[in-house]
Amino acid sequence: MKKRKKIGLALGSGAYRGFAHIGVLRVLQKHGIQIDYMSGSSIGAWVAAYFAMFRNTDQLELDLINNRQENLSLLFDLNWSGGFIGGSKFVKYLEKRLQGYDFSDLQIPLKIVATDLATAHPYVFSKGSIATAVRASTSVPVLFKPLEYDNCLLVDGGMSDPVPCDLVRGMGADIVIGVNLYHENEFKKNKLGLSQVVVRSSVVMLHNLAKYSLVNADITVSPDLSHIGVHSSISKYFTRKVAEEMISIGEASAEAAIPELKRLLK
Repeated sequence: MKKRKKIGLALGSGAYRGFAHIGVLRVLQKHGIQIDYMSGSSIGAWVAAYFAMFRNTDQLELDLINNRQENLSLLFDLNWSGGFIGGSKFVKYLEKRLQGYDFSDLQIPLKIVATDLATAHPYVFSKGSIATAVRASTSVPVLFKPLEYDNCLLVDGGMSDPVPCDLVRGMGADIVIGVNLYHENEFKKNKLGLSQVVVRSSVVMLHNLAKYSLVNADITVSPDLSHIGVHSSISKYFTRKVAEEMISIGEASAEAAIPELKRLLK
């Protein structure tokens, strides 16, 4: 009997763009694509953890959309040392949503990447509390206080490995799918205000770094969400209308990759 090829899925960083990951996962499930290994960076770590635990994202979508006030309240955990948000509320929220699970409880093997400010190296979680790993990986510098853990000072995984394809390849994946949320169309607008220059600069850095992360990908899925971030305030990201649009864009991008994926699986 021919051995089935193992599939690894790497979900990338991208803040509010993370709803697109839900669309990608739905399409893979619809086509009966079995995911054997997963990895995640930043928002991708959060979605990957949820899917690796429950093998669906329906509840995650409901949590993010139907609990809008609770989600926004996580931002009001003021801190004046290392970041504006302390993160204690966020950890409690994650413990609740992720049911206090450990990596050993997951249905799909998972690795989550954060970045150690002390060494500039990636820090990879593969054991212990999932909530702690997600908290570390999603800790956007300045916005969130870095997480002191294992003699490291951990921040957003996107700073070192935006689409951690290398992790699932190392876990044994024969075919690696990388979901990159930094689409090139984000750079079409040339007239920028001061705040937009700051945001654009960080996105340019992540866009270029993601190219290196994707060297290990056999298939890249890149949802174009460039038009959403330009006009939407942060509160709108948790509304059903915007979330469903991003999910639909993720679905369309994944559908476009299915023929090539099925070819590789033969």
